[in-house]
Amino acid sequence: MTAGPEPDIDVPADRVPVGAPVDRAPDGAHDAEPDGARNGAPGGGAPSGVNRYRLALTTPGALRFVIPGLLARFPIGMTGISILLFIRSVGYEFGTAGALSATSAVGFAVAAPQLARLADRIGQRRILLACAAVGAVDGALFVLSALRGAPLWTLFPAAAVMGAATPAIGSMVRARWSGLLSGSPIMSTAFALESVVDEVIFIFGPIVATFLATGVDPAAGIVCSLVLVCGGSVLLALGTATEPPRSTGPRPAGSALFLGPVAVISGVNLCFGAMWGSIDMATVAFTTELHREGLAGLLLAAYGIGSSVAGVAYGAREWNLSTTRILLGATALMALGIAPMLLVNDVVVAVLVLSLAGASSAPAMVAGMLLVQDGVPASRRTEAMAWQATAIWLGVAAGSAVSGRLADTTGSHAAYGCALAFGGVAFAVAAAGRQRVAVKPLPEPA
Repeated sequence: MTAGPEPDIDVPADRVPVGAPVDRAPDGAHDAEPDGARNGAPGGGAPSGVNRYRLALTTPGALRFVIPGLLARFPIGMTGISILLFIRSVGYEFGTAGALSATSAVGFAVAAPQLARLADRIGQRRILLACAAVGAVDGALFVLSALRGAPLWTLFPAAAVMGAATPAIGSMVRARWSGLLSGSPIMSTAFALESVVDEVIFIFGPIVATFLATGVDPAAGIVCSLVLVCGGSVLLALGTATEPPRSTGPRPAGSALFLGPVAVISGVNLCFGAMWGSIDMATVAFTTELHREGLAGLLLAAYGIGSSVAGVAYGAREWNLSTTRILLGATALMALGIAPMLLVNDVVVAVLVLSLAGASSAPAMVAGMLLVQDGVPASRRTEAMAWQATAIWLGVAAGSAVSGRLADTTGSHAAYGCALAFGGVAFAVAAAGRQRVAVKPLPEPA
């Protein structure tokens, strides 16, 4: 994947890379796939359908990071609502609970790229173990402080540290996939699988958190989140065979945000996050206007299910279109797909529209991540991918704030219009940065 001389790197002896590095030519080169045994299919034929997922998951070492990565990442869909329900249970208002939840999210968004940059430099193992230790201690202090009536101001730094101590697990897992499958045509399948995992987490995480907080104990959701993220991080840290190689050269100057396509795709993902945050707020407002508040979760799940199904289908075959064109097309469809909600006034129709609108989400995300991993040196991939998570989280916060205001003053259709506008900006950013995302990666530092 890189141009120029190979770096001096530490590679575990039992690591088995799949596929040889390939150069990518500008623009159209992303649709060229290698032939022969590199595609992993018997007889040199390209794998298709379920076989692509089977080949990805049976790659030596894959399950050793996929399963821990799932466990450690599941709390992403649980932590926010767990904090909200727990803080409410100890007597605080919704505003305070929401502020603490947001503080944790901002802590994650700010710290994730910095931790990922350190992971690229000193290795994932050290970062994962350190985060697990800090997260466990801080999480316990947060819960005990709230239960014992500690001053409110002490909860905010604890919430921030709890978020900051959560490593960018998705980025670390994708960096491991990149190391195992670099140059292989099933790389897109692995990234599609990760996108589906993300959707499943966001669909079922809040359900599990709500059940634990209301059916077991108000603190159970947070405790479960801490156990999963800390335990999963330790298990992932133990999988040293698939840990990405570390550069032994000089410390890289500057942030990976300014390498290759990273800034462009981060801008696109910022808009995606704002779009999703707007859809969340608009959908809650929509069901409230129809006096069907309990159906908001169903409608949002429909969007996630549409994305998951499309993600599975996207990863099940090879595509003749370039990755850049797939990003542009899927982004345009994401924006256009939400447009009918400006006119919808029926729950059944809304379920159908949101399902179809979500179908472009996973392909757009997969294409963006593929462009990032293709456009940066291997030693900077974890940080480059972590910037995408940060962009999405910041976008969600901004979109929720803007569309929430519109929903209060104008109604749900205006909030859906806000989502459409963010989707249009995402397409404009992707189109304007088309040449930037198609460039070859920079050489590894010597």
